[in-house]
Amino acid sequence: MYVTTFYSFKGGVGRTFALVNVAIELVKPGRNVLLVDFDLEAPGIHTFGTLSPREPHSGVVEYVSQYIATGISPDARHFVYETEEAQRRGATGRIWVMPAGRGDYEYRNRLLSINWQELYAKHDGYLMFEDLKAQWENAFAPDYVLIDSRTGHTDIEGICTRQLPDAVAILFFPNEQNLRGLREVVQDIAS
Repeated sequence: MYVTTFYSFKGGVGRTFALVNVAIELVKPGRNVLLVDFDLEAPGIHTFGTLSPREPHSGVVEYVSQYIATGISPDARHFVYETEEAQRRGATGRIWVMPAGRGDYEYRNRLLSINWQELYAKHDGYLMFEDLKAQWENAFAPDYVLIDSRTGHTDIEGICTRQLPDAVAILFFPNEQNLRGLREVVQDIAS
């Protein structure tokens, strides 16, 4: 299992679009791919046709909220769904999606109630995410996990660019605003 985060300092550079296209190309020759929508404030993977669940589906936010409430890592299989996108395209691989969350009224409240720094300081958040990665590998055996990260400098950006991935694909528009913002992120990843 190889984990790659797709990150951009600013939105609108085609990050989610690139992630979805890479996933489609990987499943054509038979690779299995898990997509994780960690752009929790503006999730977008579900907007790509058959990557959308048939009905609202729990995801990252509900997973973390349940962990905080119980102190036990939930079963990741309940927060991931398989899509028909690969089969629709005649591919031999499989695509699963761990969405940002249900997107309902409670979703926003759950998201706002998560204190990411406290999750790590008081609730072993680092270990929770390491367990989640192990569950992805054991339950789905994906060849690749592609993570769609939140933009900017946030606590979530650190999880997505430093803890979870083996590699980070950085997308940007070559203007001063993007380049200034990326310098610090790239230095943090490199260190």
